[in-house]
Amino acid sequence: MVNRKKYVDLFVDMKLNKSVQSQFADFEKGFHKGCPTQAWRMFLPEELMTLLQGDDNYEWDKLRENAKYRVYRPTDDIIQNFWIVFTVFSEEQKKKFLTFLTGTDRLPRGRSLSKLQMKITPLGGTDADEYYPKAQTCSVTLCLPNYSSIDILREKLLHAITHCDVFGDS
Repeated sequence: MVNRKKYVDLFVDMKLNKSVQSQFADFEKGFHKGCPTQAWRMFLPEELMTLLQGDDNYEWDKLRENAKYRVYRPTDDIIQNFWIVFTVFSEEQKKKFLTFLTGTDRLPRGRSLSKLQMKITPLGGTDADEYYPKAQTCSVTLCLPNYSSIDILREKLLHAITHCDVFGDS
């Protein structure tokens, strides 16, 4: 029994450690050239994750407070309907919207939704119900057709945020 356990331990060590040792050493050498270890040691794991991936502290009401409108006004039906639809979105749907709008569902370190200034502008002309909303991620702009009803707005927006292609997704 003791020999069997020792054999299994040695076999596992060989397969998981020793057999890939030279490949891992090469990877580690290359990694440290691009990311010097000493510079990262000052961070706690949570801080490093936030630094690399961004923050996930969402203040969704701030997105509305800081929104700017081009051509549209905050009192327009399309804008009122947009915020009604957005408000009833689930947390996951709101994150999908943020990804659609900015390209990521995370916020840069030190930035919150209160510092993100979304712009909403019209899209298309006639037959607005035929178009899907578009996002210009670099300028954080939502191009929103002037839909004829809140139901069409909900349907088109959900389709857009669910089926958008995001740079970097595999």
